Amino acid sequence: MRFRSICSLWRSFLPLPPLSNDLCIPHKGHFLIQTKIYRIQPLQHDNEPLTSKKGWLIKVFQDSNSSKFYLLDLFTNKKLPSQDKSTQKVVNLMNVQAIELFELYTLCDNGFPHVSLGCKVILFSVEGCCMVFALIWGCKRLEVSIGEKKITISKDDGGKTFDDMIRYKGQIYVVDKTGTVFWINALSLKLVQFSPKNFSCEMKQIWMNYDENHKQLVECDGNLYMVHFYIDTRFGYFLKDVFVKVYKLDQEWGKWIDVKYLGDVSFVLGKDSNFALLAQDYHGCERNCIYFYFEDRASCFNLENFESKPANVFWPCPTLFHHVTS
Repeated sequence: MRFRSICSLWRSFLPLPPLSNDLCIPHKGHFLIQTKIYRIQPLQHDNEPLTSKKGWLIKVFQDSNSSKFYLLDLFTNKKLPSQDKSTQKVVNLMNVQAIELFELYTLCDNGFPHVSLGCKVILFSVEGCCMVFALIWGCKRLEVSIGEKKITISKDDGGKTFDDMIRYKGQIYVVDKTGTVFWINALSLKLVQFSPKNFSCEMKQIWMNYDENHKQLVECDGNLYMVHFYIDTRFGYFLKDVFVKVYKLDQEWGKWIDVKYLGDVSFVLGKDSNFALLAQDYHGCERNCIYFYFEDRASCFNLENFESKPANVFWPCPTLFHHVTS
């Protein structure tokens, strides 16, 4: 939104587009709160050349009690330190345009997103019934809440562990430890096998030296990808050996394709959302890379040279904050 003949300081307080009315939903002693991911980019003023078409990513949470907006870390949901009261800064949206990319739900405790409980949540509705799908990271168990009723979904062979969950083409899918993707029938809550087993996930010559491995799902250009992480934690907290493999599901032939090059695309795998970006459109984003978090630290794995390093931040946008003057 743009205004004419209005004090620039007043304009700087213009909020982001409002979130929906379902901001806070009770769930198992906690609450599900809505967050959104926006792309912000500079506005092109009249008779001024646009210096860059690149944008930044921000994650926004609105406190349902105070209606205040907070900016969250994209990976961990922690409040960004730039909003500390001692900095005396306010959000300046006068020179940027906000474009909504994703709507998410995450656990909330005491009015703020939960940053310690490992849980991925998808809010789903079928035939007027609201369902909450929650994947508990620690035990990799999938729970479905329908009102006060809670159901645990497991495979027919008795196994209950799943590595990731995704909403793909309007349906819920999960991937198990063998790299097999299942579609969840929301009416019967039965698992329907959607992909073959990814036998590459069981290649011992790859993961025998790694003490932890897990898989995450991401959609890109209408296709379903699986990112397989191999992490060796024996080196200590600050030194970890990480290796990443990417596979694309060929639904026509029913097989997994080993992907060695993503081009200008990069995957961002956060605490409660996975998505793909065109690296050339964002500051701090490198092409052909996998961005992920592990133990609350954002990292970047380059598929070309197989190197893992601390991630360049997608934040901050230098024009979004300005100091308050007395």
